[in-house]
Parts: sequence; C-alpha cells; structure tokens
Amino acid sequence: MNEIKFASPLRIAAILFILVICFVILAWAEVLIIPLLFAIIFSSMLFPICIRLERWGFHKGLAAFVSVLVAGVLLALFLTVVIMQLLHLIGQGPLFVQKMNGLVDRIETYISLHWRIEKSIQTDHIHQMLKKLLDNSSAYFSSGMSFTVNLVSQFVLVLLFSFFLLYLRVFFLEFFYKAFSSSDKQLIDDTMQKIYQVIQNYLIGLLKVIGIIGTLNSIGLWSLDIESPLFFGFLGGVLVIIPYIGILIGSALPVIVALITKDSYWYAVGVMAVFLFVHILEGNLITPYVVGSKVSINPLIAIFALLLFGKLWGLAGLILALPVTAICKIIFDLLPGFKAVGFLLGKPQKYHFSRHSRLHAKLRAANS
Repeated sequence: MNEIKFASPLRIAAILFILVICFVILAWAEVLIIPLLFAIIFSSMLFPICIRLERWGFHKGLAAFVSVLVAGVLLALFLTVVIMQLLHLIGQGPLFVQKMNGLVDRIETYISLHWRIEKSIQTDHIHQMLKKLLDNSSAYFSSGMSFTVNLVSQFVLVLLFSFFLLYLRVFFLEFFYKAFSSSDKQLIDDTMQKIYQVIQNYLIGLLKVIGIIGTLNSIGLWSLDIESPLFFGFLGGVLVIIPYIGILIGSALPVIVALITKDSYWYAVGVMAVFLFVHILEGNLITPYVVGSKVSINPLIAIFALLLFGKLWGLAGLILALPVTAICKIIFDLLPGFKAVGFLLGKPQKYHFSRHSRLHAKLRAANS
C-alpha cells in the first residue's frame, strides 16, 4: 500500500529555523535592504535608457550617472510640486478652519434636533478631542520631520545603489557565475533575463494603471470644477502604488480644496464619490487586467504577501510586496527543491477550475 512520505522532522525544523533567521535579518537590516530593493526596481526601469546612451558613445559610468541623474531630478521636481501644493493648502488653513467650523455647527444642530443631544455636550466632546490633538501636536511634528529626513536619506541611497547596479552590472553577473559555478551560465543568464522582464512588465503595467486612474480622476475633478484637476488626479493615480491607504491620501487633498474653495459641502462629497468609484474600478477591473496580466501571481498569495511585507516593512513593504514575490517565484521555479513553492506562488490555470480535472476524475474513480 502506497503511503505519503513526509520530510524528516530534522529537515522541517532546519527549514523553519532558516525562515525565522531570514525574517529576523530582513527586519533588522531594513534600512539597507529596502533601498536596495527599490534600487533594483529603479535601475531596471533605467536600464533601457542606459543602454541607449552607451550605444550613442557614452562611457558606461557616464551613461549610468546621466540616467540616474535625470530620473532623480524628475522625481525631485515632482516632489517639489507636491510640497508647494501642500504649502499652498497650509496657507489657506484659516479659511479651511472657518469652513470646518460651519460644518461642525450644522452637524451639531442636526444631531441636537434628531437625537436630542444638547449642543453644549457635543461641543465639550469636540473640545476634548481638539485638546488631545494639540497636546500631541509636538509629537506629530517631530515624527513628521523624522519621516521627511528618513525619506530623503532613503531617496539618496536608492539613487546611489541604482548607479552602481547599472555601472557594475557585468561585474555582478560575473559574481553569480562564480557563486553558482556548477550551474550552466546560460541558465543564469536566462534567470536574470526573466527577473528583469518581470520587473519591466510590472513597471509598464503600473504606469498604465497610473495613467488610466489619473485620467479618470482628472475628468471627475474637472467635472466638479475643482482647482488643479490634473495635478490632484494624477497624484491620486501615483499613490495607487500604496495599497489600501493610497486612495485615502490621494482623495484627502482635493477634498480639502473643495471644502476651501466651494460654497457647498456637496462638492467634497462629490470628490470622495469620484475617488471611491475609480478605486472600485481599479481594484476589480483595471489593476487585475493590466498589472495582473504582467505579473502572474496567485491572488491569495498576493494578499498574503501584502500583509506579510506590510507587517515586516510598513509602507515600503506594501509597495515592494508584489514585485519581490514575483522575483521569488522565478527563483523557486529554477531550484529543484522549491518547484512546488514556485507553483504555489503562480497563477492558477484554467484547467484548475474545471469540474472534470484529473484530480476530480481520480476522486470519482476511487469512490465508485
């Protein structure tokens, strides 16, 4: 009688121990690992530009430097525009406070008339909440400054790592030849090409999603006559790279603008409705068909990876989860002992959903 054979307890314990060590290292060294992973993705995006410059006669180092410099300047300009828009909104703070006071007064009146709660009681609760916010304002400010400094330092590290990855790419490839000397060089080349192709496909799909969502957001904001519809629309599109909370951040700024510049509060409700509608389209139609077709990952594994990397690295982990998982799938597919894991990470095929699959046929035969 055939029996299912399991791995020895010692091997299972060794695998679990290695996994725990890996996660401890990933959490401990996140300051270096996160910018390195972003640099791998960033340098993959710049690789075609670098190759084109080299064909035009640029030295390899100069081509890498120019590619990274141009991309860094463009990103810095984008961040500058965002910061200037934020400063503009902060300058309109008193008008926003005035509008919010009017909105709070209307809400208090409505609650008082329909739920018989005195406005004085409501005002006391609001004052207590505001007092807590003011008491913690210094902590919020210091954490915001710390986040800004950390973001700038990580940005500089990503640019630096990207330059060296582009400039020393042949050197690193030679390292893999020596590290896996028992493997065929063609296999290593094919693996690196597949990883590069996955990253490229992911980035192309992501750019398409940003373009589609930015256009839809801009059209919705333009129809509501909101100030700077293109800027806020495409900012919301860019923030889609942050799962879950990107839509909240992207809609917050145009909502504030609507509250400041419009006489009716319904404009702010309209902005939220536009972003919610586009978000539903993005999650159920746009991203699955545009990005999902470029990166073949099991949907359940994708959700698990988002939760795991989000827990491990926070916001950066949410952004890196899908491309890193796709890279891991390629590596597992090539390792003899991990082909089953690579299969699990992959996207199910049509025959897996068939009622007459081979597994069901065997079960029916066994039961008959």
